Amino acid sequence: MRLTQHFRLIVVFTLATVLAASAVWLNVVMKRGAFAEAKSAAPDKPDYSFDNFRYFRIKPDQPADYKLTGKKIAHYPGNESYLVNFPVLESLDERQRLQIVYSDWAYLEDENSKMHMHENVVVLRPQTKGSEAFRLTTEYLLYFPDEEIMRTDVDVTVHKGESRMYATGMESNNATSELFLLNRAKVVYPPARSRN
Repeated sequence: MRLTQHFRLIVVFTLATVLAASAVWLNVVMKRGAFAEAKSAAPDKPDYSFDNFRYFRIKPDQPADYKLTGKKIAHYPGNESYLVNFPVLESLDERQRLQIVYSDWAYLEDENSKMHMHENVVVLRPQTKGSEAFRLTTEYLLYFPDEEIMRTDVDVTVHKGESRMYATGMESNNATSELFLLNRAKVVYPPARSRN
């Protein structure tokens, strides 16, 4: 009987170890695959690239909407797309709340109206008189800079003031100040302050 229990424990621990190792391996493969997929979507060779660039989105007779900076940007003429290393996108529209979005790399398409931001994505909105500081972190974010709409289907962590929110999947609209947590949402509020 005792030998049977030991054998069962060995089988359970072996399975748990194999599952853990498989999860780590899958995570590494998916990260590599996402970058390779973005590169394969673009033709093999860029026609031009810039290091330490600064790009402003300006509409006729209006001030700049946003500023995009980064370590390197490469243009791929086959599908009019861009690959950007360490992009930083800063909203400049004074009618909207300041927002800064950055990541390790991004893939831009559809005349820069869609930004696929990958790995170590951070969205910051500083504290203002009427709202608390906001910080969102995730591994992937689809950002529409013209509409200031963000979407993701992966895990997100949101810090708003002293509150913390966790979810899988999120949609946000900076123009309307709306945030939707889509799946497995968990919200942690700080304890109520004691009254004197």
